[in-house]
Amino acid sequence: MSRPVPPVSSRPSAGTPPRRRRRIVGPAAAGMIAACLVVGGAGPASANLVGGADSPTGNAADPAPERDLTGAGLAYDRRRGALVGVVGFRAEPTRETAGFVTLFAGTRTATGCDGYPAAGFASSTAAFDARWSLLTAPGTSVTTHPATKRGGQTTLQRFQIVDARLKGQRPDCAVATLTDPGDSSVVWDTTGPIALKPIPVLAAGLRGVPKTLSAGSSRRVRLVLRNEGDAATRAGRIRVAGARGLQVTPRVPRVKPIRAGGSRTVTLRVSLTSRARPTTALRVTATAGDQRARAEGEIALRRPASGGGGGGGGGADTGGPRTCTRYVPDLFGDSGGSLALVPC
Repeated sequence: MSRPVPPVSSRPSAGTPPRRRRRIVGPAAAGMIAACLVVGGAGPASANLVGGADSPTGNAADPAPERDLTGAGLAYDRRRGALVGVVGFRAEPTRETAGFVTLFAGTRTATGCDGYPAAGFASSTAAFDARWSLLTAPGTSVTTHPATKRGGQTTLQRFQIVDARLKGQRPDCAVATLTDPGDSSVVWDTTGPIALKPIPVLAAGLRGVPKTLSAGSSRRVRLVLRNEGDAATRAGRIRVAGARGLQVTPRVPRVKPIRAGGSRTVTLRVSLTSRARPTTALRVTATAGDQRARAEGEIALRRPASGGGGGGGGGADTGGPRTCTRYVPDLFGDSGGSLALVPC
């Protein structure tokens, strides 16, 4: 099966001594592969392109189960230059049964997933480190770089890299290959071509959140939703987390689908009652299909100022009669008038 030729000149070492292993036999389900395709942290993959597939077990050229692929997947965020790959094996590899695995993303041609540019990972299945490289064209020199690897010597191995050199690529397929570590021409098993499908990526932000708000008054707050992925989102909805004294309308607004690269703005009217806490968190969650985005702001409750003393020369209010300084005209014409204390 055709594929971009991965670099094999720089192979990772076996790394730290192996831990006590728990042998696992059986295929790695595609759902498990997909669950590991997380780019840049927890939550749904923030990737533009994602693909994964199971691989039939028992069809490898070598009978050892450690040399039998059970599945592979890859996720790519072309805006961040982030690439994540996952490969599954039917049993936990050991140093004695280790193979050399590569997982590369490229573009489809008439002969398979062997179009350039291509980018991906390479590692010994018994190693705890990996390398990544970007292949720009056939015959060009290849430079490998360190990549993050998790799950060395286990049945599910995960690779990750975020690098500016990977920004802007547009692969549409991926291939995983397991070869003899001493001779890359001896292929034990392959998975792919795996289609990389464009997906939406939902992001959210709040605009116009007031720093303070008097009880009973309201303000309009804008929730800006952006689709940073390569496919349109589904229709979605917005939910506002409840808080004492917080009132938001509409409570659960609907959102129409957002095209790739597009945005929508939802206007919310926010108010606080006198029961609100001194500071209230405004937490908004937007969902569209399996996409989820959150935005948050804070609003302080503005309380009315306490009553003060009288005007002019009046003193503090002690509960007795209040007097104020006023101008009193001279009704008999002897003077121009004078200041006097009079009841307020």
